[in-house]
Amino acid sequence: MNQESTHGQYVPEPEHVSVHTVNTEGSSFTPPGDGGQQQNQPAPAGQPPSVPPPVVPPPVMPPLVMPQVAYEQMFLAMMAHYMQHMAQFMPMFQPPPPPQPQPRIVTFKMLKDNGAEEFRGDNMGEPQIALDWLEQMDRVLKNLRVPDADRSELASQMFRKGAYDWWKRIDQDPHTPKPWTWDRFDRAFTKEYVPTRKKIS
Repeated sequence: MNQESTHGQYVPEPEHVSVHTVNTEGSSFTPPGDGGQQQNQPAPAGQPPSVPPPVVPPPVMPPLVMPQVAYEQMFLAMMAHYMQHMAQFMPMFQPPPPPQPQPRIVTFKMLKDNGAEEFRGDNMGEPQIALDWLEQMDRVLKNLRVPDADRSELASQMFRKGAYDWWKRIDQDPHTPKPWTWDRFDRAFTKEYVPTRKKIS
């Protein structure tokens, strides 16, 4: 409806504009923020809000005060226990004993190489030959450091013929004292082959 001013001029009516936003197909308005999601969501109904547990500091232990006498006694007891413990393991750590020296094996060849001679016992009229053989045999056995228990056996290896027969007979005699020593061998040999030894010496 047109209105006329008091002065007779035409004044158009103002156009009515709606304040409501019309949602059209091309509209893509997005409110600022997190894409339409609310940042602060309320807790579900019926549940109290979660509260972190309080931090409890560790208990403070008072300093341990030990009397000097008790401390010394405890130290001595610990040392005694340690020494007893070590004593149990000491045999395990002892070095092995040194190897025993192997007995020296003297052969017939070694006797010959060191000056021993064979004795046949066929010169009964010349006792000096038997005496020289006995002294030489004693010297060789000493140089080779032959034990006394083995000297008679080694000396008998030098017997031949009649001397060997005599040795076999006297060695197998049940009345012959055993074991043989060099002193017994000396007396038996002298009695058989050097009957005049006292006169010779």
